[in-house]
Amino acid sequence: MFRIHPKFASVFLIFCAVFAGCRSGPSLGSQNQGSGTAPVVLAMTDTPPTNTSILSAEVTLTGATLNPGNVPVFSGSTTVELTRLQTDIAYLATTKVVPGTYTSLTLTFSNPMLTFENDTGSPVTFGVGSPTCAAGAICTIHSVATNLSTPPITLSPAMTLSANTGAGLLVDVNLNNLLSATLGADFSAGTTVSQFTPAGSGTPLVGDEDVVGQVGAISATNSTFSLQNATATYSLLVDTTTTFLNFPTGTCTTPSIACVQANQILSVDISIRADGTAVAKNVLFEDANSTDTEVEGIITSINTGSQQFTMVTLTESATITGLKIGDVATVHYPTIPPAKFFDKDLVHADNASLDTTTFLFAVPTDLIVGQQVQVRRNPASSGTSITADRVRLRSSRVSGTYQTGPPSAFTMGTLPSLFTVHAISPIQVQTSSGSVSAICTGIGLGTPPSCSALAATHVESVRGPLFANGTTPTIVASKVIQH
Repeated sequence: MFRIHPKFASVFLIFCAVFAGCRSGPSLGSQNQGSGTAPVVLAMTDTPPTNTSILSAEVTLTGATLNPGNVPVFSGSTTVELTRLQTDIAYLATTKVVPGTYTSLTLTFSNPMLTFENDTGSPVTFGVGSPTCAAGAICTIHSVATNLSTPPITLSPAMTLSANTGAGLLVDVNLNNLLSATLGADFSAGTTVSQFTPAGSGTPLVGDEDVVGQVGAISATNSTFSLQNATATYSLLVDTTTTFLNFPTGTCTTPSIACVQANQILSVDISIRADGTAVAKNVLFEDANSTDTEVEGIITSINTGSQQFTMVTLTESATITGLKIGDVATVHYPTIPPAKFFDKDLVHADNASLDTTTFLFAVPTDLIVGQQVQVRRNPASSGTSITADRVRLRSSRVSGTYQTGPPSAFTMGTLPSLFTVHAISPIQVQTSSGSVSAICTGIGLGTPPSCSALAATHVESVRGPLFANGTTPTIVASKVIQH
C-alpha cells in the first residue's frame, strides 16, 4: 500500500462579508442566488508538501453546506489543481446565505488525482490491481471513489451571521491523513476549522493569482468580462483598482474595460471586495488571440540534443483533446529557435514590476528542471506531443527551508526530490529588486509583515520565475510565505 507520507494539506477558505449586490450565473465570480443577505466567498489554498515530488494534485469540489439547515455555500462543480496553491489562493464562489447561527460545515469532493515522481529509489505499488511505478518514473494515481464527503465539521464557536454582515471560516483538510493509495478517503481525519474577521488580519490579498484564460463575453456598460480556461469560467469586474500590464503599444492607451478584447489570452490576479464581488486586480496581456492554446506546466526532464523537454501539465487556457491536467507532455522546439521564442513573463509583487534583466531565459540551455513554463501550443500538435510556437518562463512555486544568507538573497534547501535528484540544491531566493520587494507573509514577520524578518530554519513557500543562472539556480520572488 503506497501512502503519501509527507504533509500535504489543502485549506478551504470561506469568508462572509457585507453584502452590496449580486449577479446571477453559474460561473466563478458571480453570486449564486439565495434568500440570504450575507455573501459567503469560497476559496482554496494549500499547505506545501515536504521533500516530495507531488507534481500535480487535482480534486473536484462538488458541494459545501452549512448546518443546521443544509444551506449551500457552493453548488455545481469545479476542479482545482492544488500544487500551485502552496503560495496562491483559488477563488471558487460567492453565495448569499440566510442570516442565523451555523454550527457545522460539510464538504463534498470527487475524482482526486495525484501525479508524482517516484524518487524513492525503488519501485512502488499502489491502487486497484496493484500497478507498479518504477523508480524514477512519473506516475498518476486516480481515485476509485465516486463521492468523497466530510462528516459535519463542528464550528467552535458557532458562526453567527446577521443581515448584511458576516464571519470567516478557515477549514484545513490534511491530505496526508485522508488519502490512501486508492484515493479512497476518510475525511473525518485531520480536519480543523478556525474563524477570522473578513477584511481583517489574515484575509488574503487576492482571491486568485496568475489565472490564465481566454476572454469570452464583455460588457462595456457594466465593466465586466468573462475569463475561461479548461477548468473554470470567471466573471470579473474592472474598476479603478485594476492594473493593465504588458499590453501592446496602442491597444490599451487608457486603462479600462476597453483594453479587454474577445479571444485575448490574459493572466489575471483576482481580488475580492468586501461585498464578495470578484475584481480583475492585475490584468497581464499574454496573446492577442486564442489560435494557439497556452499550456503551463513544470519541467521534469530536458533533452537539449533532441530539442525537447517534458513537463507535467498544470493549466490550459482551453480544453485540449488528449491532454489533461496532470498528464506528462513532451514539448518540441526548433533546432534554431527564432528571436523571442524563449522569453520571460512580467514578474510582479502585487502590481510592482521586479527587475529580472540580469537573469537570462533566451536559449535552450536556460531551461532547468523545476521551472514552470507556459508553452504556446501549435494547432498541429497532437495529444501529449506539443509543437511549441513559444516557451515563456512563468512563476514556479517551490517550498524548502531557509538555510543561510540575508533575507534579501537567501539560500533555500531541503527541496522536493524533483530538484535534488537532478542535482539542483540549494536554490537562491532573491526577495528584493531595487526599490521593489516581494510580498512576504506568514509567521514572525511582524505587523505589517516585512521580508526583512524572514529567518533561517523556517520553511518558506516561494513564488517567482526560476532561472538557471549559471551554477546558482535563482528564484526572483514575487511572494514568500514563512511557515
